[in-house]
Amino acid sequence: MDMSSLKSKLEGSLVQDLYERRSNIYQLIVPIHHEDGDIVDVYLEESPLGNGHIRICDFGLTLMRLSYTFEIGTSTRQRILDSILINNGVKNDNGNLYLDTPIDLLCERVLQFAGCVQKICSMRYWNRDIVRSTFYEDLKIYVTTELEQFSPMPDISPLVDYSIISVDWTLTINNRSLYIYGVTGNDKAKGVAISLLELHKRRLQFISMVVHEDFENLGSKEITYLTKNADTQYPTLEDFKETSIQDIERLVPA
Repeated sequence: MDMSSLKSKLEGSLVQDLYERRSNIYQLIVPIHHEDGDIVDVYLEESPLGNGHIRICDFGLTLMRLSYTFEIGTSTRQRILDSILINNGVKNDNGNLYLDTPIDLLCERVLQFAGCVQKICSMRYWNRDIVRSTFYEDLKIYVTTELEQFSPMPDISPLVDYSIISVDWTLTINNRSLYIYGVTGNDKAKGVAISLLELHKRRLQFISMVVHEDFENLGSKEITYLTKNADTQYPTLEDFKETSIQDIERLVPA
């Protein structure tokens, strides 16, 4: 890439300056900022599409910045991120966000890329309900795929005379029942605790596993009720995914 040629393409645009950081890698200075005042990171390098194309990228700095305050640790959040990228025509190569463009469209694509970066870095401000709304869907996907060997059944009522009490997921292991509950807040936590208490009173033989959307946000009473009645709990869905199979084998030995 030739710097003089790039500068001529960017003349009259919002780009304030252009620096060669390494051989054939240029940083653009654009008057587009994050909420803390830092300039959005935009770089140019040669595109694998060949002559007449430029690659706009960030060398992983956007997702690094986001990770300081917001973790892309669930499939729901990953889907939100993927949606932002797709809607803005930006791709993700192992953390490096990039957009290949014909050099004639460089100015427009720089603005497009910078706007996408701003949207991604503002994800932490999104309504919490949007991020958590598919917790049960994520739990369902994991149970029905990774725990398929245990014949998972949804919404089972163990007490035929008390159908209001139900279990989110029932697994069968060595003729033993294992009940999985998903908990997203205090109301569900109270309901699960009451259900477990009633099942214990009826002397049903089962093992219970409670999976939390966010354990730390529960009230102290709800935590106490669940701790008294549940066999094991997981602070987050990711914790459940990490050890559930080993825990099942330990809780229900062959």
